[in-house]
Amino acid sequence: MTLLSRFQKNALAALVLLMGTDLAISSWGVLFSPVFTEANALFALFIDYPLRFITVIGLSKLLVTAGIIVVTIWFNLREPAGERWHGGDIICSTAAIGMAAMLGVLIVGNLLLV
Repeated sequence: MTLLSRFQKNALAALVLLMGTDLAISSWGVLFSPVFTEANALFALFIDYPLRFITVIGLSKLLVTAGIIVVTIWFNLREPAGERWHGGDIICSTAAIGMAAMLGVLIVGNLLLV
């Protein structure tokens, strides 16, 4: 028995890649762009302290990813494989698609608004 299916591993890899891309863009923005702003009001509190801002964003993304992995494994241990609506698959695919959509909106929005 494997804790994560191939589909789930691929979805999680996509999520990690997208989260890393978002972190890299935010890090570059806070360090090098004088017009950089953070849309999340909670994270915007740290924008005057770039290294703290990057740390908070990075740790938040790490905790969210770890939580998604834990919940996926939890579903995998409690649901039989081959279920049509398997909880672990839904969690992983929704996380990856949701992050891709948010990153896409941020990129397109910034390109159109600049």
